[in-house]
Amino acid sequence: MNHNLQIQKILLKVEDLKNFEDKIRVLKEAIQIADTHNDIEWGFDLRLNLIRQERNTSKCEDSFPAFAWLLNARDSDPDLFEESEFLWEYKWMVSSASRNTHISKEQILEISDDLKLRLERNGYTARAYHNVMTSWFLHIGDYEQARECVALADAEMVDDMANCPACELDTKVEIELLEGNMDHAIALAYDLIHHKLTCYSMPFQTFCCLCYYLVRVGDDRAQLYFDKAMEEYHKSDTYDTSVFFAMTILMYFMHKTQRDEMWEYFEKISEWEVGSEDVHRFNFALHMLPILSEGGSKKLNLSPKVSYYNVDGVYDLGLLREHYHQQAKELATRFDTRNGNQHFAARLAEFEQE
Repeated sequence: MNHNLQIQKILLKVEDLKNFEDKIRVLKEAIQIADTHNDIEWGFDLRLNLIRQERNTSKCEDSFPAFAWLLNARDSDPDLFEESEFLWEYKWMVSSASRNTHISKEQILEISDDLKLRLERNGYTARAYHNVMTSWFLHIGDYEQARECVALADAEMVDDMANCPACELDTKVEIELLEGNMDHAIALAYDLIHHKLTCYSMPFQTFCCLCYYLVRVGDDRAQLYFDKAMEEYHKSDTYDTSVFFAMTILMYFMHKTQRDEMWEYFEKISEWEVGSEDVHRFNFALHMLPILSEGGSKKLNLSPKVSYYNVDGVYDLGLLREHYHQQAKELATRFDTRNGNQHFAARLAEFEQE
């Protein structure tokens, strides 16, 4: 069969698949066919498709090599592809780099600068670059620098590469919550709370963050935003593992408010951690520490994919806590060594006391 027909047949299969990991697996088969026939155009389109599919998961395993191929192909022959075709994906790759400890700080800053250069030479403003740098400073716990990046972004014109208005506002709300400005955060989130600004994961993630930070300081308003988050969650059938962090902090709220259904959510999202980005694995492990602190044993219906899977389904919660504690410590050390500060160690110490 002609390789073009083979690839087109695979793409039709991709459209029918519901699971993003299945889509990625099939796309990798198509990429192999394209590469075997040295078809650069198909190789480009298929890898771009793969990256877009993996964005909908908690992982970033195949996108790094796929994107490296895209950059090399474009830079080797600039006439083959328009650089603007993959700049949106480049934004995601830069942010993803900070979430994974095998990428050095020097590499992160280098590719951030490269993104800025490519945005400028394609006629875009620096707004998207400042969006990315805001995420970096939030990641390392430098909220003052994050605020400065938000201000720099706001000073630029909005263009097609900038984060959507809902995501930009959600970031501003998150900064206020992180610094304990609860009333201001709620007021700032008005357009998200009232659905004047929405996108794929907003206002769901905004409601999750509001209920999480409020419950952490014992603010009764947390219940209101938990209810709103669950309303958003139940009316959508499209949420996937890309909302792993949001589901993690919702589960933490359920623990703090002693909701039995918390274990149902643990059974579901514990599998999402397998192969996920390092920051997701850290956050999940971190929030499991207080959840598992009472010990005892529990019957759980967990996926065989989790490393501590038991055939009989009975789990020692104390041993589980030790597992997650060790995971959180290892990842905190790796992040802090890479980032050059103690932000992750400080977060871990806080949760160790709960």
